[in-house]
Amino acid sequence: MNSKYLWTALAALIFLNGCNHDESSTLSTAVEPPKTDVELLNKQEWDDNRVYVTKDNYILMKEANGTIPGLMKPCFVVNSAKEWPREDLSNADSYDLPRVDFRWDNGEFTNASSDEKAIYEARDKIWSIKTDGTDLRLVTDFLDVVPPRPHNRAVTVKMMRRSPNNRYLAWSNNVEKVIFDLKTQESTVLGTDRGHSQFLWAEDSSYLYFEDRAKYWKYELATGKTTQMDDEFHFSEVGVIYGGKRYVVAGLGVSVYDEATGRDLYGVSVLPIELAERDYLNINHERKMKYVLKNRSISPDGKYAWGESAQYRYFINLETKEVKSEKIVRSEVGDYQYFEQLGLNANYVRDGAGGVIFLKLNEDKTVPKDKWTNWPQVCSGHSATLSWLYNGFANNGAFIKEGK
Repeated sequence: MNSKYLWTALAALIFLNGCNHDESSTLSTAVEPPKTDVELLNKQEWDDNRVYVTKDNYILMKEANGTIPGLMKPCFVVNSAKEWPREDLSNADSYDLPRVDFRWDNGEFTNASSDEKAIYEARDKIWSIKTDGTDLRLVTDFLDVVPPRPHNRAVTVKMMRRSPNNRYLAWSNNVEKVIFDLKTQESTVLGTDRGHSQFLWAEDSSYLYFEDRAKYWKYELATGKTTQMDDEFHFSEVGVIYGGKRYVVAGLGVSVYDEATGRDLYGVSVLPIELAERDYLNINHERKMKYVLKNRSISPDGKYAWGESAQYRYFINLETKEVKSEKIVRSEVGDYQYFEQLGLNANYVRDGAGGVIFLKLNEDKTVPKDKWTNWPQVCSGHSATLSWLYNGFANNGAFIKEGK
């Protein structure tokens, strides 16, 4: 929301209020209604040109770095999360672009603080935003699952995955594994065992695979039934089910399964041809880490995947089974860098949560060195991380509206 839209809305509100007066009122002296706190704040001239959304929250418009001169992007200061708009499934305007979930501790916090509000604001929460950096929304603050505890921020988010229909958010702090329903605002705890977390949603959002107690489970939303999967079942924290196929982006490449039968269809490895998997198992740990993918992403339809190891980056076409790679040079921007959020058809990529790097890829799916944008997305709190793309088919997968 910028000042132009704010004042337009206020002018419309004043106009509508005027239309509600009866005819006799026009003969009397008009009395201007008292201004709200937000109106009074926005009437002041601020050195940083802030625009207040509520009396404790405001937006700063900052010039983005990059190759588009004068491009302004919003940076959000949220001092009262409870006053900030929540994500609303009935608001179609929120879903005209792909969106990103991320964790953010929006408030300031010190160990000496005993103020309950300060502790709440500094707690991890899950937020969402459009890929162009607009329409920030609060998704959940977890209070229905983990109540606030004095001098304790209580929840540290470790993973989140949104269902394809946008309604459900699976999240974990590596203890509780939870499904949050945006429509009912209710949570379902799937597991409470401390350990690694993974989630994978069904294509139609009817079930969810998750990890708990070092086992894989399937949870059916309609019945609430939980079933343990057998030892031959595989999925990973990065993957997608699409077109009846289950794509699993693992440490050394991608495996593809038939979702209905569980049959292993094919795999694409990032290992060099001269290093067979058998030989890989016998080499020392240091050499292995050259290839193990520590950062990974996949496009919404499973067509493309990306990974980054300690020394290499890989871009994988799952239809042609082609793997392109580059050796990482820390002083240079690579052809396959900043692919944390990989868009439909690999036309756009986006990286980061606190600060965002935004790119429209070249036709050959490489980074354009002469056209890039980055901006600070959040201007309060300590950190924002764990970005994950959802609603990825909106706007034909494009991360911005044409001409913007």
